[in-house]
Amino acid sequence: MHLIKIALLLSFLALCQKSQVQAAISSELDHYLRCLEVVTDAGALMIENSITAISLLSDCVDFQPKIKLTGSILRFIRVAHQFGKKAIYDRPECLVQTFTTGVGLIRPIIAKFDSLRCFDE
Repeated sequence: MHLIKIALLLSFLALCQKSQVQAAISSELDHYLRCLEVVTDAGALMIENSITAISLLSDCVDFQPKIKLTGSILRFIRVAHQFGKKAIYDRPECLVQTFTTGVGLIRPIIAKFDSLRCFDE
């Protein structure tokens, strides 16, 4: 039993050498941070262009809300539901165009993410 404790203690001390642990952690951490940076870049790009995309989609489907946006959250949900129905059922080509534009925006970022091989471990 004492030999196991001594072996574990020596193993722990060997792992705690600063240079070895820093090298192992920093390379992995750096890789994951680069992957996370690419994901946040994609999210920021989508957020930046979301208002413009919704505005263009609204113009394309010729959406005129039947109720005003003032008031409760339920009214907002109703307007969003009406907008979604009109975009999906009446003018699906506008929705496809919006998604195609979005994919075109993040395609370079996806290529960068794939080149980093973030999920290959």
